[in-house]
Amino acid sequence: MRGADLINPALPDELLDDVIRRVGAGPGGGKRDLDACALVCRRWRRLERASRRSARLAASGERADEVLRLVAERFPALADVSVDERLTAAGVVGAVPRSRRPRQARPVHRTSPFRRRRRLPVASSAVHIAPFPLDQPAIDDGSERSCLTDVGLAHLARGCRGLEKLSLIWCSAISSTGLVRIAENCKNLTSLELQACYIGDPGLIAIGEGCKLLKNLNMRFVEGTTDEGLIGLVKSCGQSLVSLSVATCVWLTDASLSAVGSHCPNLEILSVESDRIRDDGVISIAKGCRQLKKLKLQCIGAGDEALDAIGLFCSLLESLSLNNFERFTDRSLSSIAKGCKNLTDLVLNDCQLLTDSSLEFVARNCKKLAQLKINGCQNMETAALEHIGRWCPGLLELSLIFCPRIQDSAFLEIGRGCSLLRTLYLVDCSRISDGALCHIAQGCKNLTELSIRRGYEIGDKALISVAENCKSLRELTLQFCERKLLSAQVKLVWVHANY
Repeated sequence: MRGADLINPALPDELLDDVIRRVGAGPGGGKRDLDACALVCRRWRRLERASRRSARLAASGERADEVLRLVAERFPALADVSVDERLTAAGVVGAVPRSRRPRQARPVHRTSPFRRRRRLPVASSAVHIAPFPLDQPAIDDGSERSCLTDVGLAHLARGCRGLEKLSLIWCSAISSTGLVRIAENCKNLTSLELQACYIGDPGLIAIGEGCKLLKNLNMRFVEGTTDEGLIGLVKSCGQSLVSLSVATCVWLTDASLSAVGSHCPNLEILSVESDRIRDDGVISIAKGCRQLKKLKLQCIGAGDEALDAIGLFCSLLESLSLNNFERFTDRSLSSIAKGCKNLTDLVLNDCQLLTDSSLEFVARNCKKLAQLKINGCQNMETAALEHIGRWCPGLLELSLIFCPRIQDSAFLEIGRGCSLLRTLYLVDCSRISDGALCHIAQGCKNLTELSIRRGYEIGDKALISVAENCKSLRELTLQFCERKLLSAQVKLVWVHANY
């Protein structure tokens, strides 16, 4: 019958709710499809709002707190919320329904009611990226704040009590008060990310006391906090913590890491970037967190004693990233290689004291190594890569950045022993020429990505060899390679067009 709704009456709420949830599970969270579902009819809109699980919200604009209140009211099932002050809420504020706003005098030329109905759903897709300074001066003239405050965060906490993941990015007006409200209402919180926020110790302590299920904590550029805040948090919920990242927080000292080592026995992922960390803090982590699988350290003050402890106690370690270590020598990397035989991913950035001998220990002991990145380790020479080629047949990705002492012969062993290699990055390796890439092309036929930057000795011969042998190549990047490469490019295009 024309104009009749033949589908809706036959679908119970449970079935329609399941359909909407499956739509929301699509690529990118299926946001556009969910928005379309909400426009079908009032019933679909009600069910869609009840099933929406994630949202990325703006935290700036004249009515940021009001927007967050409306979102919390309309989507009470939200479990994953990201609030970013670098976004502007101007587009979202326009979506506030007329019935919820205070009554105001309206002009005679009113907007068509059909146009008003189309504006009812909260169109978070209307937000756009805009810079927002962290040090914006406070407004003292009694006007409304232009960014999210603790009031808005309290609305979110009360409206979305099932919240599991929360990200607060550049929320400059948020304080401990807002986090206390989250801790009081959101007992199921498992993940908390704080970036460029001014949060005091009481907020972190409250999260630890109220959110016993917390698994992931990420803090970057967090000010207003001291060791006391992090220590209080891990004392209360350290048993559940699995992942911890603390970067560029000037207050962090060994005292915090000692507490993490004492109270977080199940920690598997740790990232620490701090100039104030010394050996004692890292040693405490190694002794107390023996389940570590992924470790990233940027601690100028730590040295061999700290990393010796990692090799001695963290036998399950799979991924290790060491950055800007000024006191880190072959001794400790050898200790790590002997103790961490499950290592698959190794990153060495600006470790100036390392030589070939340490990488030989890695190659001989860590046979599962799949990804290797060496950046700015200027004492590494050809022998280092030769050992990798001989002992690490499962290598999939190799990155060499500013390694001026490595020569072509190193790649002869890589080509012979690492036939599974798929990705190769070469940047500022001044002594590598056509011969190196010919060895790679002839031995690593599964190569899919090749990137060369400032390869001044790389020419046609190398790229023609790549074109003829690496038929799976999908991405080639050449930057600042001064030798003429026209004939090689033609060869690459011809070979892959006919493959």
